[in-house]
Amino acid sequence: MGRRTGTFAMSLAVALLAAGLTASQLVGGEQPADAGQHVPRAAPGEREQVRPGARTPAEPFEVGAVQHTLRGLGYQVREVSGVVDDETRHAVVAFQKVQGLPRTGVLDPDTLAALEDPAVPRPRSAGRGFHVEVDLTTQVAYTVVDGEVRRIYDASTGREPAKRTPVGEFTVRYQIDGMRYAPLGPLYRPSYITDTGIALHGGEPVEPWPASNGCVRLTDPSVDELFGKLRPGTTVVVYRS
Repeated sequence: MGRRTGTFAMSLAVALLAAGLTASQLVGGEQPADAGQHVPRAAPGEREQVRPGARTPAEPFEVGAVQHTLRGLGYQVREVSGVVDDETRHAVVAFQKVQGLPRTGVLDPDTLAALEDPAVPRPRSAGRGFHVEVDLTTQVAYTVVDGEVRRIYDASTGREPAKRTPVGEFTVRYQIDGMRYAPLGPLYRPSYITDTGIALHGGEPVEPWPASNGCVRLTDPSVDELFGKLRPGTTVVVYRS
């Protein structure tokens, strides 16, 4: 991985610290009434980094600054709304995964520090054109264009060891533009990469750790963004970093 040091992330950290934005403020806002995606939690054995009783929502400008920075770095923030929604939390989790931080979904001091000098993921395959990469170690998925990571998604792959996601270079075989109710659970807009039912899909919770039955789970908004970019023959590289 490389590093991206610049005034963009650094000025964010200064602004947040000056405004008094804390980890608990970022996660303390009420959920939207129509929130349909799972909110990341600390993994078993990990400590939630939220102070008891600190439930004051961050001000819209503060949350917007976080969203603006994560979006600029390629994470799955699609709108700088100033609202702490599930996609913002998933973007924070994905950022923490890439930086090697605890996967809590809160903006703690270590995460703020990482925003000043973030590690920038490099693709495993640097060929021309568009492809997707899934890093089983960090539990993120990337879109790559002409050797450059363009988008970083929070992902959850097969739980170890029984439902391990296969490693290798695959291609999209076929897609279903809708919901498929499979024996092991629902799959929203799946894009299949094997003949054994492994797919990139939505429709189920995206935990901060491997939790699927072998597929690559993404949030529904991430799937909506990615589905139209995939087609039969698109390369999907799955590996451990």
